[in-house]
Amino acid sequence: MDINQLVEENQAIKIVPSLEETLNVLGLNTSIDDSTILWLNHLKLKWKTWKKSPTTDHHFEQLFQLTSDPYRISLVCIIKCEGFKDCKPKTLPYYIIESLHKWSQSSGVVPEETLKRPAFQIAIQQRNQHFLNLLLKTYKVNTIKETIIPTVKDMLRNDNCKQASQIVIAMELFDEIPVEDLLFPLILQDKPNMIDEYLSECPDQVKPFLLFLDNLLDKKFNIRDFTQRYIDENRVCSVKYEKVHYKPLGKLVARLCNKFNIPIETCKNLSKNRTRGGLRYLIHQKYVEHNVSSSVWDDLVKDSLRNNIECACEFVDMLVDYDTKEALKWATYFNVPELNLPLAIKNLSIEEVPVTNQEENWDDIKNESQKYYKLPLSEKNIKIIDSGEKFYDLVSNLINCSVVSIDCEWKPSFGAAQSQVALIQIASYNCVYLIDTLILNNKQYSSFWYRFNKSLLDNAEIIKLGFGLEQDLKEIKTSITSLSNIKVKGEGLLDLGLLWKSLVNIGLSLPSDSESGGNSLSSLVQACFGLPLEKAEQCSNWELRPLRSTQIHYAALDAFVLLEIYYYLQKLCAEQQINFDEICNDVMLERKLKSTKKITVADRLQSCTVDFKSKQIKDVKIIVEHDLSYLLAYFRYCGIDTIVVSPTNLWHDTVNLALLEDRFILTAKLKCSPTVKFSQNLILDVSQGGVKDQVQRTLSNFNIVVTQNDLLSRCLHCNDTELKKLTTDEVNDICTKYQLACKSNTNCKRYASDEDEDSYYDNFLSDSDGDDLYLLCPTVKTQNNSCVTSKGALIDICNVDKLLTSLKPAVLCEKCGKLYWDEDPLIISVCEIISSIINFSD
Repeated sequence: MDINQLVEENQAIKIVPSLEETLNVLGLNTSIDDSTILWLNHLKLKWKTWKKSPTTDHHFEQLFQLTSDPYRISLVCIIKCEGFKDCKPKTLPYYIIESLHKWSQSSGVVPEETLKRPAFQIAIQQRNQHFLNLLLKTYKVNTIKETIIPTVKDMLRNDNCKQASQIVIAMELFDEIPVEDLLFPLILQDKPNMIDEYLSECPDQVKPFLLFLDNLLDKKFNIRDFTQRYIDENRVCSVKYEKVHYKPLGKLVARLCNKFNIPIETCKNLSKNRTRGGLRYLIHQKYVEHNVSSSVWDDLVKDSLRNNIECACEFVDMLVDYDTKEALKWATYFNVPELNLPLAIKNLSIEEVPVTNQEENWDDIKNESQKYYKLPLSEKNIKIIDSGEKFYDLVSNLINCSVVSIDCEWKPSFGAAQSQVALIQIASYNCVYLIDTLILNNKQYSSFWYRFNKSLLDNAEIIKLGFGLEQDLKEIKTSITSLSNIKVKGEGLLDLGLLWKSLVNIGLSLPSDSESGGNSLSSLVQACFGLPLEKAEQCSNWELRPLRSTQIHYAALDAFVLLEIYYYLQKLCAEQQINFDEICNDVMLERKLKSTKKITVADRLQSCTVDFKSKQIKDVKIIVEHDLSYLLAYFRYCGIDTIVVSPTNLWHDTVNLALLEDRFILTAKLKCSPTVKFSQNLILDVSQGGVKDQVQRTLSNFNIVVTQNDLLSRCLHCNDTELKKLTTDEVNDICTKYQLACKSNTNCKRYASDEDEDSYYDNFLSDSDGDDLYLLCPTVKTQNNSCVTSKGALIDICNVDKLLTSLKPAVLCEKCGKLYWDEDPLIISVCEIISSIINFSD
């Protein structure tokens, strides 16, 4: 066939040489004589019949008598074998190199220099890491590092990080190829497994890589601009832009520290960000949720900011937005230099702060407006276990129980070091035991802990209840030296959170189910008994001794209420003819629940499915649950009015808001409407599939029509519609002002990325209610008015240098100041998904 018929006019043609031609160019003679061909054919036949065996070994040894250059012949034989590009350990090419390697070690004969480059070329043609290592080792390719390094760098530039990392490991090129050059592209492409594999093979590279990532977490460092430059310079493709933020990077660093046993305090910026995030959460709990008493507040602030003047300055700066006098109080306590004080308190003196003592009546004031579930036991039934004798008696008492409950508490984790379990609560039906692990977590009590594990934790005949039980047991396993081998799930370990979900999914009706939401223990208590748990001591410093009486009652109730819930659910199941014991066993053993005759949530949802008439964007409003908040940008890009609800919102409150504002609801799991006023078909479960599937299903289900004019008609950040289209001249003017503002460093000390800091709340609390965390950030303020919108919002530009030189128009949100252009990483990511869903060609 004429090759000109295969291509269009002026189209370039690239002819790729065969492997043999390439090897010939590199100096390898790929021809073999007839006797060698006959030997190879017999080897293939024996391999097919006998595989690796004495018969095959004997035949292979004839090669060393047949030829004087076995190294060259072996390379040629490899490429003449079938499937040499996937040379697993049980293939013929692998056997050839393995046998050659053994011969080279015993004979002392080394390969010629001219064979090393061809050997490397053959090694990189196939996919097996073990074969690559063996081939490079047999031909001693590491002696020509200088020749190989440019090839490895070309692999990195061509987005072949996996093979490059394999070669670096095999040839130990750690000094020549920095670890960040290998692994940072994998972060951008969201390939954590490949990162873990490389670091597992090269543990010495873990710390340098973590320090590189930690430098990116410095709040003064512009991670967006750095990443965009890196992507452009290194031609990285398939970038997951949502991974290039403080939040996912912080989580990655924390996970790698944990996986490879690197002290997290090694990462200074991560530690600082965690401290800042924890303080923000503490401020939120005190001033928004009103869940922190004065004593808890003072204890935690002092403990977290001790000997940390930099974080103390930031804490005062954050606090001033909520309470000026309290900010001045802590600025004075930590001796914050006047130069670092926010303007709001620079002119105030400590004498202006009234001295109050509201700690005693704080709880009383709070309780007047809110009722909580109370511990039904008297104080004499709460026993502190703080000696070996008491510990021994505790186990003796518990071995006669059929059901007990377990909970544990630890100090909120501010900063680097993860707190250890400070208290373990064990409840029977007439008593609660509080085990002081600060005292008993000692080698001298090892035998007591062994007896505790064998008699209770490992005894499947005693059911151990918990809420988030697996996480609690993991914390205990990590903290208590003598319990490092305990199991964290299985027979005898029943998580009431999982049991609750299972029972509801098969049709159990709870008395207050329609009036409660969330997935916390407090929500379950309210669903069962009509009152929530009080959380004033949730953020307590559990390492303080002696414990306050409020802490003791809080800890005791958290454990004892689990028993009450268990027996209450057992009673309800009996009344509603549900096999409670069978479901408990299924939950403990993680078996799939059997179907029952009761109508399930899925049945109720399916029965409500209807066809919607087509809707224009202006007629559509959506609420998404907090777990689906990543969908906001995609729907807003389509012009849809989309909001997210706090995870602390009760389900019926979410439905009432949707009813009030005429919105659809997107959920991350199956849920039923609690009222006939809000039709079930307005609630869509999009828990399955990726982002593209979720967006496509939503548009299809509600029959939403998106036009070209709808795109980017709403701000992806704040949901406002007041967007201004900027000409290239206006863009240049704004970018110039933006650069000057950045250089002058006149902005007030605020943290534009604080919205990402919720990642540092992970494992912050010793309570399952931490799952309900949501933070409302105060408005960011600025002292620089030279680069703001007409409404006074500080303009935010991604990659301003590139935008300035691109001569492209942009869109500016007047309300929040976010500027969008077609090379904004967020716009690229969102546009790619939407374009693959909607065809605007018509």
